[in-house]
Amino acid sequence: MSTHKLTFVFIALFIFLIAWSIGLAAPLMDWLNPASEMERYLINKGVLTLVFAAVLWRMRLCAAVGFTSGTGLSTYVIGLPLIALGILAFFEPGRAALTAPEIAGWAVVVIFVAFTEETLFRGILWQALSASNVWKRAFTTSFLFGLSHSIAAFGVFGWSMAGIYGLSAAGFGMVFAAMRERAGTIWSVIIVHAVFDMAAISASGGVDALLEPELETYIGYALAATIFTAWGSGAIYLMQRRARREQAPSESANHGAQAAPSQQPS
Repeated sequence: MSTHKLTFVFIALFIFLIAWSIGLAAPLMDWLNPASEMERYLINKGVLTLVFAAVLWRMRLCAAVGFTSGTGLSTYVIGLPLIALGILAFFEPGRAALTAPEIAGWAVVVIFVAFTEETLFRGILWQALSASNVWKRAFTTSFLFGLSHSIAAFGVFGWSMAGIYGLSAAGFGMVFAAMRERAGTIWSVIIVHAVFDMAAISASGGVDALLEPELETYIGYALAATIFTAWGSGAIYLMQRRARREQAPSESANHGAQAAPSQQPS
C-alpha cells in the first residue's frame, strides 16, 4: 500500500481514537453501565481493538505495518528501563493489591491498549513515514502518541495533568520508536508496552489512580519524559552511528573500484 493511503488510514483511525476517547464511547458506557473501572476500560479498549483489527484484516495491512516474524533480544534491551521501572513500582509502599479476576481483566486491557496504540503509531504511521529518516519518524510518532494521551486525559484531569501526562507518553514513545527501528517489527514493542502498563496499573490499583493531581505525580511524569526521551534518542543515535560505520567500508571499496583504471587486454 502507498504511503499516501497509509497516511489516510492513520488520519481516519487517529480521529476515531480521539473521538471515541472523548465522547463516542459515552453512550455505550451509559447503556452497559460497567460495575468497575476495569470493566469500563475492558469495554472501551475492546471496541477499539475490534475496529483496528478489522481495518488491518480488511485492508490486508498486517505485514505492511510490522506484524512480521523476527525480533532479537537486543530490542528488549532498549525497552529494559521501562520494564525495570514497572518492576520497581511493585515495591512502592502502600501499593494496592489486585484480586486474581482484576489482574486477569487488566491484563486483557493492557494487551488491547498496546495493540491499538502500537498498530496506529509504530505501525501505520511509522510505515506512512517510511520515506523520512528515522529521527523524523521517531519524533512525529512520539509527538502524536503524546498528544493523543493529553487529549484523552484533558476532560477528566484538566490541562496541567493532561499536559505532563502527554509529555511522559511522548518520552515512552521515543523508546518504542527506537525498539521499532531496531526490530523492524512491532511485536516486541507491543510486549514491552503491555508489560509496562500492567506493572503501572498493578502498582497503583487502576488507571485513574495513575493521574492523581499531586506534586509527586507531576515530578514523576516530568522525570519520565526527560529520561525516556534521552534514552530513546540515545538508542537511535547509536544505531545510526553503527549503521554509518558499517556502511563506510563498503562505500570506500566501491569508490576504490571505480577509481582504479580498467585493465583491457592488448
